[in-house]
Amino acid sequence: MTGIVFILGFLLAGVVTDYKESEKIPNEIAGSLYALWQEAEYLKAVAGIKSAEPLLKKLTQFVPTLKSDFFVQQNDKLSKLLEAISEDIIEMGKEGAAPNYILRMKAEVAAIKKTINRIMVIKNTDFVPAVFVCIKVIAIIFLGVYCLLKVEPWWGDLILVAIFTFVIFSILFLIKDMDDPFEYDGTGELKSGEISLVVLDNLHKEFTEKVI
Repeated sequence: MTGIVFILGFLLAGVVTDYKESEKIPNEIAGSLYALWQEAEYLKAVAGIKSAEPLLKKLTQFVPTLKSDFFVQQNDKLSKLLEAISEDIIEMGKEGAAPNYILRMKAEVAAIKKTINRIMVIKNTDFVPAVFVCIKVIAIIFLGVYCLLKVEPWWGDLILVAIFTFVIFSILFLIKDMDDPFEYDGTGELKSGEISLVVLDNLHKEFTEKVI
């Protein structure tokens, strides 16, 4: 039992570390989107860059595309949207936008792409899958052998097996739930183990109100 708990603690510590890193991702994306918005809005209002207008509209589409197409449907519409944003930035450069603005905006797009790639790696990578399978097999064997032991009184044995089963499989289910913190189903309801996207939702609302 001590060995099982030790291995479970090792697995849980690794998953929690990745989960805490994942909590920073929505804020990083929101920061890059806001920086892009500020730059495009300034160039539109002050420098009269007309191609900033379609860029602003595309930024309002980013969060819905991220939540619906990237997380739920898992298609390539988000990548195409980022490419379209990059093309708008190039057009802004052709219209005479200052190079320092273009460089900053290109850097923000690259940062968003890097963050999206991090999400893909987190979603598609299981944390030490071989160890996870082994610990489940060991736990089942341990509980099976313990059930065959003769312990008096019998109800004491039953209570111990129930406690061990609850502790072991509760931690296993917790690890499995936290292994993919971006497992959204599109209903809008935040389930246990999922990272909150409220900062992105608030930013999308702010962008939409400004465009309207």
